[in-house]
Amino acid sequence: MMQSRPSLTVGVLLCDDLHEELLTRWPSYLSLFDELLAGDPVAFETRGYRVHDKEWPDGPDAADAWLVTGSRASVHERLDWIVELEGLVRDIDTQGLPLVGVCFGHQLIHSALGGRTAPSPHGWHLGVYPVHTETAWAGLDAGQPLSLLAVHQDQVVDSAPGFERLATSPQCPWYAAKRGTTLTIQGHPEFDEAFFHALMDRVRLKAGDEAVEAAIARLPSSNHHEPVRRWIRGWLAGAESQATAG
Repeated sequence: MMQSRPSLTVGVLLCDDLHEELLTRWPSYLSLFDELLAGDPVAFETRGYRVHDKEWPDGPDAADAWLVTGSRASVHERLDWIVELEGLVRDIDTQGLPLVGVCFGHQLIHSALGGRTAPSPHGWHLGVYPVHTETAWAGLDAGQPLSLLAVHQDQVVDSAPGFERLATSPQCPWYAAKRGTTLTIQGHPEFDEAFFHALMDRVRLKAGDEAVEAAIARLPSSNHHEPVRRWIRGWLAGAESQATAG
């Protein structure tokens, strides 16, 4: 008899909704993370909370692990839901539950835990730009290039205390980092190229045609989305899993 995989609940703290034109091809922002979490080492059950629209979990114990998504919002806006989300992140961190932040989530976690974010002096960061690992992770050796799709203007400039830098860039000093049971990544491993191209149709209204066309032109023929997704799944299954997840 085949043994079933263990199941864990991941609370996905959704900080945005997809634009209407994207919803014609993707059912929800949560669906991108459902796909990211589909695979070994465990079977994840996701519970989405649209925190930007006041949909909140009862508390950190509502899930076994947590993920904070990207957003059109900026941490610097200090909207009520952003301040409340930072409080929840601190509670999750205090309890030592596995926590992952992606893009806006990466920035918000560092802000909540004592770091500093700021708008990038380089403006929009679109697509794949030069990033390298500082230590071995996600199957990559230290010093290797890391290719993930990115869409951001803000970035972490000073990490929260105690974080180890996993990846960096001349354009983005804290691209990925970890501390205890918390992992944060500036790029979007939940994206694929089809989604990125569709999103660029919207982003060009803000970033301009030149920036978008340059980002599309420099997309590599391959990227590291799948090994990073695998690493995230291992992380959410329990930080101790990292001994084998890389």
